[in-house]
Amino acid sequence: MPVRNFPSIFFLLIPFICFSQFKVDDIPQELKDGANAIVLLDSIHVDITSRKSMTLSKKRIVTVLKEDGNSSVKAGSSYDPSTKIKSLVAYIYDKNGNEIKRIKKNDFKDVSAVDGGTLYGDSRVKYLDYTPTSYPYTVVFNTITQTSNTAFIPSWFPIDEYHISVAKSIYTINAPADLKLRTKEKNLEAYEFDKNENQLGYTFSMSNIKAEKGEQLSPAYYTIEPQVLFGLSNFHLEGVDGSAEDWKSMGNWQYQKLLLGRDFLPPETIQTITNLVKDEKDTKAKARKIYKYVQDNTRYISVQLGIGGWMPITAKEVDNVKYGDCKGLTNYTKALLKSQGIDAYYSVVYAGNRKKSMESDFASMQGNHVILNVPIDGEDIWLECTSQTTPFGFLGDFTDDRDVLVVKPEGGEIKRTASYIDKDNSLKTTANYKLNKNGSIEGRVTLVSKGMQYDNRYYRVSGLDDEKKEKYYKNYWSNIGNLKIKEASSLGISNPFILGTETIELSATSFARITDEGIIFQINPFNANTFVPDRYKNRKQPFEIARGYEDTAEYTIALPEGFSLEQAPTPVSLETKYGSYQMTIEKKGENKLSYKRTVLIKKGLYPKEEYNDYRNFRRKVAKNDKLKLLLKQ
Repeated sequence: MPVRNFPSIFFLLIPFICFSQFKVDDIPQELKDGANAIVLLDSIHVDITSRKSMTLSKKRIVTVLKEDGNSSVKAGSSYDPSTKIKSLVAYIYDKNGNEIKRIKKNDFKDVSAVDGGTLYGDSRVKYLDYTPTSYPYTVVFNTITQTSNTAFIPSWFPIDEYHISVAKSIYTINAPADLKLRTKEKNLEAYEFDKNENQLGYTFSMSNIKAEKGEQLSPAYYTIEPQVLFGLSNFHLEGVDGSAEDWKSMGNWQYQKLLLGRDFLPPETIQTITNLVKDEKDTKAKARKIYKYVQDNTRYISVQLGIGGWMPITAKEVDNVKYGDCKGLTNYTKALLKSQGIDAYYSVVYAGNRKKSMESDFASMQGNHVILNVPIDGEDIWLECTSQTTPFGFLGDFTDDRDVLVVKPEGGEIKRTASYIDKDNSLKTTANYKLNKNGSIEGRVTLVSKGMQYDNRYYRVSGLDDEKKEKYYKNYWSNIGNLKIKEASSLGISNPFILGTETIELSATSFARITDEGIIFQINPFNANTFVPDRYKNRKQPFEIARGYEDTAEYTIALPEGFSLEQAPTPVSLETKYGSYQMTIEKKGENKLSYKRTVLIKKGLYPKEEYNDYRNFRRKVAKNDKLKLLLKQ
């Protein structure tokens, strides 16, 4: 790892003398190439003077070259009753370095920092609301905040994202020795950076980082970007002191300080649940009924006040008001299960459709969501307690396949949530359709989805009225001209396999093309895999298939009277490390064809050197799935 130690940070500011007037012409061309914006300086100074006192000073100077670079300005500061903004100001300069605007603290936009699903919340953010009249322009942003919370220390991310270059990034942190400052360095191996360690803390810096181009199928940027994480073994959070050096002790602290005693339920509620499950002998069946009870009797509303941002409201209160956030509803479900002798554990997770795990070897306050872990007979069942529709034991792409913190009375434990691998994420498309002489078709299509494909389809299709449903399927099958949806069933769910079923009656007047030779039509109109990854001359990143899947198509096609397929195409079979493909077309007498096709794409992280092999495989899949046949008289 190329690291250089240095005695002082003052000299690091010297390179910015040439940028002091913020003239865009003075910025080196290599920092402009391929960049939407250039971070001239990103300076963060964290000064922790005690367990209950942290001051955060930031200076950020960004030259925005084009509209796509506006998001890199990041001129904003959060506050709440425990966090005060002591200073906040921004300056705007034109391309020649002339100041064109000064924005004071009271001129920043002030909004709630919580979403619309939050009933009460005391977190707010002030952010720069500036619309440029021309490009390029430069923003100088300065802020100082003070907080009594030391559980969350900002990490150092010297590179923002793709298409952003960085002239200088500096991070300094100081903390008393008795608080035990800990660090974790990630993905720094490929970069030159400076690191200084002393009795008070650390200073990290990185310079002259050229903008990188984003590449299709690259891993999530936060998994590969250089970063340094920070945490205290002795910290403070909203009036509560905490001590933790590993996940076991962190989980123990969260249980003792945030959860203990918050699972009391009224006797009448316990009796209701006892009556609900009294005829069930199987533990899983009892848990299933209790989960359904929560879904039928509560709704999600967030409450984020003070320690309530991390501590659930009591089970008794949820039982009374019939709502709660992820913490409250998870704790409530846990309490209901406990009343029937079923162990369940509050589990903290990073939620989002891009998988992000807790840092399994670096304990700190992490995560942004809570789910429930219910171990039954050696099986880990995971429950999403905020959803009124998610099937029992199913996690969608919001929380699947990632490390989470399971909070137990004896301490924390890192576990991995359910993974849906390759064939677990299946879509079977079955069709019986009739092709007419005029090129029109009519028939029935049935879609049976499972795993992540079910999750995706449920999210898109569930709850649509007939008009929106027709619009959805017309867009889904946009390759079919003049498509008309005669009837579409609701997305039915079949437990315990989590299968979603859709049945669609349809017709189309412009399906096939009539020529002098005969009728030309695409034999796989309902489930064609036509995605081909972009081509790169010199790919720099590995590529990742985050979730594999299997698509199966089985069609019976009735041909128009007097027309036939002279010869069925040769069967196709492809086998690679990235997946497989099989396709057969058989003649069933003179008037019917049988089409069967299966494509399997395998989850995995693959080296960049194999990208072209994968791309060639997908090209072959796309070519065969777009196959057109000619029917002759």
